[in-house]
Amino acid sequence: MKSFKRLLLASAIAMGSVHGANAIGAYPRPIVMKQPDGTTLLVRIQGDENYHFVTTSDGFMLKKDREGFFCYVDYDMKTGKRIATKQRAHNINERNGAERQVVANLVAAQTMNADFLKRTNIMRKAPAKTLDRKIVAPRRVMGQNAKVKESQYLVILVNFADSTMRHSNDDFTRWLNEPGYNTNGGTGSVKDYYRDNSMGQFIPNFQVVGPYTLSKPTAYYGGNYSDTQGTDANPRDMVREALELARKNNPQLDFSQFDNDGDGEMDNCYIIYAGYSEASTANDDDIWPHSWNMGDDKPEYDGIKVNNYSCSAELVGMPGAPAVPSMDGIGTFTHEFGHVLGLKDMYDTDSYDNGVGLDPGDYSLYASGSYNNDSRTPPCLMAFERMQMGWMSEGTDIKELLNPEDVTLESIANNKARFINAQPGREAGTGMEWFILENRQKTGWDKYIPAHGLVITHYDYTKEMQEKWWSINGPNNSAQHRCMYIVPADNIDDANSRNGDTYPGTTGNTEFTDTSKPAAINWNNEPLGVPVTNITEGDGLIRFQVKGGTSKWQTVKTLTPVDVWDTRATFKAEYGNVTAADIKEAGFCWALSRDTYEPSLDDKQYTSYAKVENITTSPSLTVTDLQPGVEYGVRAYMKLGNGQTVYGATLPFSTECQTAEITVDNPFHDDFLSWTNGQPDCWRIIDNNGDGTTWVADESSGSIVYSFNYWNDADDYLICKRRFHVPENGTLFFTRGVSEQTSIENLEVLVSTKSSDLKDFNLVERFSFADYFAQQHMEEVDLSKYAGQDIYVAFRCCSDKMQGYLWLWDVMVTDKLKTPVITKFERNGTALHAEWTPVEGATGYYLYFGKETDQVNQEAAFAPMSFYKEVTGDVDLSTGQLFFKSTGSVTLKEFEDGIEDCKFIVTTSGPLGTSELTVEGTKDLRTWQTVGPKTVLSQYDSEGQEVDLSSYLEGKNYKKLRFNFKHGGRNGRVKYLTLFYNNGKVWEDLAAGGVGVTSIDIPEKTEGEFDKGRYKIWVASGWQNIFYDESAPAYYEKTTTAISDVIEGTAVTLTNSMNDLRLEGLKPGSNVTLTSSTGATLYTGTASGTSLTIPTSGMKGVAIVSVASENGTFRTKTIIR
Repeated sequence: MKSFKRLLLASAIAMGSVHGANAIGAYPRPIVMKQPDGTTLLVRIQGDENYHFVTTSDGFMLKKDREGFFCYVDYDMKTGKRIATKQRAHNINERNGAERQVVANLVAAQTMNADFLKRTNIMRKAPAKTLDRKIVAPRRVMGQNAKVKESQYLVILVNFADSTMRHSNDDFTRWLNEPGYNTNGGTGSVKDYYRDNSMGQFIPNFQVVGPYTLSKPTAYYGGNYSDTQGTDANPRDMVREALELARKNNPQLDFSQFDNDGDGEMDNCYIIYAGYSEASTANDDDIWPHSWNMGDDKPEYDGIKVNNYSCSAELVGMPGAPAVPSMDGIGTFTHEFGHVLGLKDMYDTDSYDNGVGLDPGDYSLYASGSYNNDSRTPPCLMAFERMQMGWMSEGTDIKELLNPEDVTLESIANNKARFINAQPGREAGTGMEWFILENRQKTGWDKYIPAHGLVITHYDYTKEMQEKWWSINGPNNSAQHRCMYIVPADNIDDANSRNGDTYPGTTGNTEFTDTSKPAAINWNNEPLGVPVTNITEGDGLIRFQVKGGTSKWQTVKTLTPVDVWDTRATFKAEYGNVTAADIKEAGFCWALSRDTYEPSLDDKQYTSYAKVENITTSPSLTVTDLQPGVEYGVRAYMKLGNGQTVYGATLPFSTECQTAEITVDNPFHDDFLSWTNGQPDCWRIIDNNGDGTTWVADESSGSIVYSFNYWNDADDYLICKRRFHVPENGTLFFTRGVSEQTSIENLEVLVSTKSSDLKDFNLVERFSFADYFAQQHMEEVDLSKYAGQDIYVAFRCCSDKMQGYLWLWDVMVTDKLKTPVITKFERNGTALHAEWTPVEGATGYYLYFGKETDQVNQEAAFAPMSFYKEVTGDVDLSTGQLFFKSTGSVTLKEFEDGIEDCKFIVTTSGPLGTSELTVEGTKDLRTWQTVGPKTVLSQYDSEGQEVDLSSYLEGKNYKKLRFNFKHGGRNGRVKYLTLFYNNGKVWEDLAAGGVGVTSIDIPEKTEGEFDKGRYKIWVASGWQNIFYDESAPAYYEKTTTAISDVIEGTAVTLTNSMNDLRLEGLKPGSNVTLTSSTGATLYTGTASGTSLTIPTSGMKGVAIVSVASENGTFRTKTIIR
């Protein structure tokens, strides 16, 4: 393996070429930006120095206009051009109708970038060279007091013409060099970090000069190019000026001392500039921290040239946050300086190209760990990084796991690790594939990592992967083949569950074998054949056995608790290499996790424990006095005859939240604002297909969100860990949002009457969301069939791949109030008088009052499932989509006021042949005629043909459309089926609000106001500020030919006009009959929607109107004149 070691180090040096990107990633959490008018906007900064952008909290790209306001950016998918809009951005809940319409038509940032990066060659900033190994790792230093020559580095502090540093030269000298530096809660200085992580082999000393004031304002150096990449325009000019000022003000300074390896170039020049970083402010004028080179124009001082440089900001955060400007932590500096040493970024440096590669997060300085503790405590360098630097030696510090062995592993802070060779037969000199095992403890530099325990990382450093990904500073740029990732002990590979990555950890996983979950399998899908078992943690040490070990360990394995309810749980364990006769006492210890992470028999303050009466090697214990909705840690133990007490790992578990007894005046409400250990409180996320993309917290919008997946259809559950006792009219409400009109998001609502286990859930309703884009919209699910039962509720996102975002905000379960029926709406002098039936349990009512305008109400929508009425053949239906797998047809519902336009895309799939799609329409509901040309499908076409029927439909008053598919061997899919149709008239909102009674007088505002026009009211019952379904509307129109009435026992309103009868509030499918007083049938028909118009021209006399539905038949009399 020594030949590999030489390859590893040589490659680490060579890969510091100009092809790699060396910059810090954007601040990983949402930030609040202040707009010029004083309003605030939640945004996310994404990317790095080489390519970055700003988005709204719901994922739309932003750019500042000339006045400094963030405005939306659109994108032309055909040309690849970004288009700045004039619409200024607001938070989701602050957008008006015009802004929502703009947002609804935007291309989301993820879709935009996926396309843009395929078209664009991004210039990558990188140092021209990395430091020589003889400087980084001059020799092995074993003793703490051994001396190593310090390497000298120049740091220049600079002001801009419009920005001055708030901190002094002495402040930064201490920040960089002072032993034990702890200002603002820091863990040490930059020198401390590298001394500790190199085990004393590399000790940088930083000479700080300045601050000096540059000649131009910040925007000159940091302002982004006017191109589409967002890179800073003139950072090299900043470096040149800073060097000249450093020479001018320090003529005695010998620049040659900064050429530590004697190659004629300064090893690195570091600039710390006044103010903030663009990576945390989203201000285009600020400079993004990065490492780069001076190109062809290299300044020269004292016989050495300056080529490599790095830079970062003076202050952490952004203006106003924190309130008192504070020095940046050392995280950014250590990150950028590490690039000079040759270390690579572990985050996805090409953003969305090749999918989003999940990185090791806060465990790594080269993912998001540089931000730990507000950048004041960057995490320990990982074992592989130490090997690259020559600070960890194979055979001494890191040893191979190959033969049976009992292992005790010290913390990575002590420079110890182990590895499994995943391709032991690989030819020497062609790289390696390793699984590295390291002990991470939440102390020292690792104090702020997500969890403690054994971390297993999988590295693909084979020659082919070096050339493809490592050489461009992108080991994790491919979502399908990450070259460095954590093998998660909980088998959940996503950023939301980093606390479950360690062994035994939160899941009590004690083995990593060919058949474990996750399994020890290499990239060739070959088992490693080196089982690691009996993983335990205690006293800061990790112990495990390889290939069964060399001795028999008497082990205790705490199993995941089962039958966990709100106040009870059953604990289980397995004892190894003992018999029941060997065990003197068996039992379990448990305690609240907030009190202690390791409950034990010795802890009398926080720990509860109980013995198992019947001792076996598989003990079980049920406890019934737990607190609901809290996290516990449970730990099995056994006492042996020799007096030894053996503990298992501590497993955290959460009790269910207290059962919700739902009544009218005690509804249940929850949001997703509170999270613990990567899970929303009282909810459980399951990434069922294990693709790493799942529900995550969206702090900026106060919601939970599922976002865009390149490779897989979604299969991600959100299960409520609370039982609901369902009342008679039990109803589930939830508020959702979707991002863009090119997306269709699918969501299922499921219910279990047994447990919260995935296997027990059954589908109740499936939604396809393709409306109310960039808005919050409430949906409703009827739970009344579960009345009297205790149930669990779950959501499942099942959107197709390449969609957008799906947000959930509030969830509510209620005993839904009945809907009132309007019994009177009539003129009473100069007022309109309305009455409605009282509803039991209602504390108030919500009343709407409006006036009909002359404007036609035009609507547009992806066709929902309710639009499909008649289907023949083998056709799969979903919102906006018809998938024909045989000859067949789909007929849409009736649109009484006419269809004005229809657009869709037709794609094809195999196997062979030619199929045809035609569209027909009917105006009289009897005769059909072809609408538009035939679409011929004769070859495979995944992008599809665009079909626009506007010129064939507009003004033609077609009531229905029918899609006919003639299958000639090739399947056809109609996608994004969009209908534009007329739906009555637009109503002007005159008044709306709560009332506490069941009648109201609405006075006229101007004399004679109600003498003309048509007016409408509806009313909804409510409890406090929760209002339910609106009633069937009632209408008033002062004419001699129009009278409105409500059919008793229904919510149907009958309006009798001169030439027709109009019924509103019908249930679709109701049968309507009009008969004369003598029994002659004047009309019969079926309602396709909620309204129906019966022509009465030529009729007169008393007539009987009958409405028959699933609720019975109801009649009323009227007079036709």
